[in-house]
This record gives sequence, C-alpha cells and structure tokens, in this order.
Amino acid sequence: MPSTAQVTDIVDKVRKRLDDGEKEGIHLKVVSEKLDDDWLYIVVVPSKPGVRASEYANYMSKIERELRAAGDDHVLLVPALQD
Repeated sequence: MPSTAQVTDIVDKVRKRLDDGEKEGIHLKVVSEKLDDDWLYIVVVPSKPGVRASEYANYMSKIERELRAAGDDHVLLVPALQD
C-alpha cells in the first residue's frame, strides 16, 4: 500500500501529465484521489465546459501505462463530471 508521500507523488505526476495534455488539446484536471484496498483512484474531470472526460479515455489509459512502467502499480484514473 502506498504511503501518503507516495500518493502525493503519484497524483503530482498525473497532474503534470494532464497539464502537458492541455498543450495537445486534452482538457482534464485532477479533482480528488482516494486510496482504497491498495488501489489509488484519481478522479479526473474536464477542465473546459462541453467536454466529457471519457472522450480522453485513451489518454488516461496511456498515463496509467506510464505509471505502471515507472513502478506505480494499482493506480486508476476515473473519469467524472464536474458538479
């Protein structure tokens, strides 16, 4: 199970990748994270109106693969709608 510091580090990595994605026209941002049963769930919403986070499923999957390749297993990016 990741420590609090590891969770913060992983979430920061995801935020950075999403910031990089803005340059490519991918409009997502992290709004929360939850550690549950050894899995880290990172909730991602559109950062721009009229966009669905699920439209970027391939990009989110790519980030998950990059995290696994870097040794950060058990991380899922969860698309959601902003309230």
